[in-house]
Amino acid sequence: MASRILIVEDEQIIAADLQDKLRRMGHQVVGMAIAGEEAIGMADQLKPDLVLMDIQIEGEMRGTEAARKIQERTGAPIIFITAFPSIFLRETAQTRQAGICLGKPFSRIQLEVALRAALRH
Repeated sequence: MASRILIVEDEQIIAADLQDKLRRMGHQVVGMAIAGEEAIGMADQLKPDLVLMDIQIEGEMRGTEAARKIQERTGAPIIFITAFPSIFLRETAQTRQAGICLGKPFSRIQLEVALRAALRH
């Protein structure tokens, strides 16, 4: 089933590759953001089914904080993507924020599994 997905990633090459993979998998990328405030505004407006969120994004807001605000406002599940999974584990333990985390680089199969798990709510 196709889902409406918001990508939050400040590295353009990674964001474009992710967008291409998602589209080939049959999903609709409804928007792409590079910073937390931008992502929150886009999520409010676009109401995505799911958000792919990098932890280290542009601006002062971390991806985990932006994700928490997006979840509070829209209820959209979040898949975190990061090159630093240990930072994700430390941050989410401190904030009690649970979520699925994909370590960069990840395969298409890993992405598909994460999408299925996140959308199974």
